[in-house]
Amino acid sequence: MHWSNGLRPDTDTPIMTRYLTYPAALIAALFLPLAQAAPATTASGSELAVTLGAYRYEEPGLMSLQGMKSGLNLQTTRAYPERRTFLRGELRIAIGTADYRSNGTGSHAREPDWYLEGRALIGNDWPLDSALLSTYVGLGYRFLLNDGRGLTSTGHAGYRRESNYLYLPVGIILQTALQEGTLRTRIEYDHLLNGNQYTRLSDTGLGYADVNNKQSTGQGIKLQLTYMTPEWFAGPYLHYWDIADSAVTAFYQNGVIAGYGLEPKNRTTEIGFEFGRPF
Repeated sequence: MHWSNGLRPDTDTPIMTRYLTYPAALIAALFLPLAQAAPATTASGSELAVTLGAYRYEEPGLMSLQGMKSGLNLQTTRAYPERRTFLRGELRIAIGTADYRSNGTGSHAREPDWYLEGRALIGNDWPLDSALLSTYVGLGYRFLLNDGRGLTSTGHAGYRRESNYLYLPVGIILQTALQEGTLRTRIEYDHLLNGNQYTRLSDTGLGYADVNNKQSTGQGIKLQLTYMTPEWFAGPYLHYWDIADSAVTAFYQNGVIAGYGLEPKNRTTEIGFEFGRPF
């Protein structure tokens, strides 16, 4: 949160970070040539995967949080081949720590940082000559907790931040049969329906009340490329969020208005690799 009275005034230029990138075209080329047959419809079943990714949250020109996250993905699908439709539930948890950096308030290392994301989807299959195209829409919820309690390198008091996103995912999945296995490409757009940023200023011990900033504008992207066999699957992924400034909210100290603040425009990027098994 960005404060008019400078409680934790973040005024640095964000540190540029190089993320690992994954050559999707090279991965696909390793498994060419294509086989003649493609999946006819989406299949019923479940998948469990482990993930490891590089994570960065930034408020441009103000502050940044960056670190590594490990996670678990659980997906279960109920398909209706006669209707070429399917229902899917997805659950993801990612846990790690993040390093806080700001010219205004210094730095704070290894802050606990994790999120939980759940989604319910409904989709349709569209068989092609050599592939299966699936489209889907649904409802998603994402909860994130960053625990910045303690003092920064410059003696500023930190606090917990809780992000809540309710969003509409819309995406496509393209499954292409290879000589041995299947290549699954997923592209998704996420539209923010409602966001709440809870800032636990009471953690500072300075008499401040907690603040809730409403967020109404934002969007995200999910990209994933997966090589699949009947026994295992693996591939890279990218998750990205771009959220606009929140509404301005008053914050209180000992019951008296101490100033006004907002949750600034922010971006979240996570790039990683997934490995799992169907069951």
